[in-house]
Amino acid sequence: MSQVAGIGLIFIASTCSSIGMNFQKLAHRQGEYHDPRTMQKPRNKTLDSYVYCRPYMILGFILTTAAVICDSIALFFIGTTMIGVLGCMAIPINVFVSRYILFEQIKKTEKCYILIITIGCLACLITAKSHEPIETFIRFSKVETAIYITCIWIFAFVLYTLTLFINKNDFQLIVLSVISGIMGSQFVSMGKYLLDITWLINNNIQIPPTLQIIGVSLLAIIALPLQIMFLNKSLEKFNATHSIAIFQCTWCILNVTQGIIVFGDMQSASTVEYVIFIMGFVMTCLGIIGLSKQIGDEPLSYSDHSPSSSVPL
Repeated sequence: MSQVAGIGLIFIASTCSSIGMNFQKLAHRQGEYHDPRTMQKPRNKTLDSYVYCRPYMILGFILTTAAVICDSIALFFIGTTMIGVLGCMAIPINVFVSRYILFEQIKKTEKCYILIITIGCLACLITAKSHEPIETFIRFSKVETAIYITCIWIFAFVLYTLTLFINKNDFQLIVLSVISGIMGSQFVSMGKYLLDITWLINNNIQIPPTLQIIGVSLLAIIALPLQIMFLNKSLEKFNATHSIAIFQCTWCILNVTQGIIVFGDMQSASTVEYVIFIMGFVMTCLGIIGLSKQIGDEPLSYSDHSPSSSVPL
């Protein structure tokens, strides 16, 4: 029953997240268009109001905050592997949402790739396993876990550095969305650690080093605002369907990977379950690659059609 509750919360979170991010995209468009949904009636003068104070942006933040809360509560019931898999359902949800909120057209090939992603996610879902809280303490105490987490953060920093020197639209879109997904997955992993450790402490099973708890807490506090910042940088410049899809796919894949590597979610899986899980994971990756390749076939930046090439901040 608890697993059903966790699955339900993730679906609610995915819906709130998709709607919220599309409203944030709408807020960025307001600066250049009288009708931000259809991108018609360009403004003669760029709206100079602060983008984060616009009603659509505030509503978007409220909905994405609700999504984070639902994700956090779901961590009580299911592991990060299952959360990552279920999170991929936000991609088809976003396709529907962006079509009706932003009037963004979805090509048939993109629908096919989204279907592949969905099937891959379902294959992973039926074989995904969870872990015991004590496993979290054991694995976070290992040097290998610290090295893995450090490498993830260094990789994100290197990607951001590259965006300062490479200004190609497709590269910027992919990298900004990927960094946001990395930060989001780190927030989930750190949050899962804190919940598991809290359970261990309350049940007098194990008390981890204070320095470890402080370090993980700081990473969680840093990761969430970075996720929001980089996703908004992507939404500010590019098509919301692509930005959110790449963000969500990165978030999902890393949560699945971290669930296996960091938390040991698949330890109890049989050989058949592992094979099905890997096949589903590969299908999801292929869908992501195919979706990313569609980026070059249409305008990436809505500001390419506007009288001004810049969007107000």
